[in-house]
Amino acid sequence: MSEDKTTLFHRSSRSGATAAIVLSISTAFGAITLPNMATAQFIDPDLYDGGKARVNRSASLRTLSESIASASCRFHGGFATDIARQDLATDLDDFNAILTGLENGDAALGIPTAETRARTLASIEETILTWAPIASSASGMLSNGANDNDAANISEKYADLFDQTVVLAAEVSGQYSNPQELLQSDATVLNFAVRQRALAYRMSRAVCELANGTGDEETRNELAETVDVFERTLTALTNGFPGAGINPPPNDAVKGSLEQTLARWTQGRELLDAVLDGQVPTAEDVVAASTLADELSLAMNNTITLYLIATPGKDGIYRVPLEAYARDELSNWLTNPALIDAIKAQNDRHAGLSEDEVIALDQEWRAEAGAGGGELITELLTHPVSAWLRDQQTATAGFVTEVFIMDDKGLNVAQSVETSDYWQGDEAKWKETYLVGPDALHISDVEFDDSTGFYQSQASLAIKDPETGEVIGAITFGINVQNLM
Repeated sequence: MSEDKTTLFHRSSRSGATAAIVLSISTAFGAITLPNMATAQFIDPDLYDGGKARVNRSASLRTLSESIASASCRFHGGFATDIARQDLATDLDDFNAILTGLENGDAALGIPTAETRARTLASIEETILTWAPIASSASGMLSNGANDNDAANISEKYADLFDQTVVLAAEVSGQYSNPQELLQSDATVLNFAVRQRALAYRMSRAVCELANGTGDEETRNELAETVDVFERTLTALTNGFPGAGINPPPNDAVKGSLEQTLARWTQGRELLDAVLDGQVPTAEDVVAASTLADELSLAMNNTITLYLIATPGKDGIYRVPLEAYARDELSNWLTNPALIDAIKAQNDRHAGLSEDEVIALDQEWRAEAGAGGGELITELLTHPVSAWLRDQQTATAGFVTEVFIMDDKGLNVAQSVETSDYWQGDEAKWKETYLVGPDALHISDVEFDDSTGFYQSQASLAIKDPETGEVIGAITFGINVQNLM
């Protein structure tokens, strides 16, 4: 999913007025503190209403309105059309899913219940009405090709959609700011952070319009204004801006993420400066601007993830959608007969192992891992079920980053990637699933994975024998939290 833009700061995408950054944030975030194991698996439904997810998802609609206009322009203009077409299709699906989730609830989006407030429902309905003609044109382009009429309709009407999504985001932000989940000061910072993603796609769309001849001097002025606002906001978020109410980043992780984004922006804006100096963008420039927008959006999403898990409501923001994903999707993996047979066979082989022998096997694995490989590691990684797990992991398109199966002693049976240890029996992923029962689910805290560059959590499920209902093992999935948020 995508996210983005601002509620207290708003400028129509067609406005020629100079934007001013108006910020009022009164409190700094505290350092990230994560729940202990005793409370990690429980979210009080009376306190958690999905407020942080609702604010984040409603803000994302603003980015999607800009991203759809950019993708439509590139698709119609013949600029890397395969990528543009896929971007348009993804944005269309995401916009529909978020609108439906905001109205009816969707645990997979972190929104546990349907909306009940009349004013917010009215704003959602108005957004649906404004979105309908653009959705129709986007669907038409995907079905019938990048025809002039549909492209022109999106170009003409997306600004109205953007304006309406700003109204909706402000409504949601005002409604769901609360001490349990989302302080108003936190919502303000979050809105400024997510706005950056919308601005990135606005720049991409402007470059496309100037390249295909549909843009004019007003478009160039809009690009100049957007470049200025993006840089000033990013600098304020990175360094703090006390005079405007922006405190410095709440911790080193947030600051580091913002500094990386600023470095990528400094490098990439050379292209935009050339366009602002009067250069007519080439097809390569359009593609480069789109790539820059994607990279800036991803980088800001890393920062947004950190903000979300550093403030009240951090449990629900990732645990609710992760539980839904684990229960609804990942649990389907556990019905594979080969997987069940592999666990039962290893349980039989290991039935007589003592605790000392289990620890010795774990030490052997660790030694092999330190040496770059060995017989035990090779045996598991080449297991047919390990190959199946890798195929399943690949099919999740980045949601699942690793997966491994454990037997009734917590020893690995099969795995998609090499793990640091062989025995998991002393860890919550096994204790809180295999020892609890057939419906047990354990969700870990969020951690940064240096190897992938993403913030990850682990979801672990008990595995039962479909014939007897007896718990025979457990499975752990590494999940890219950003894809859930």
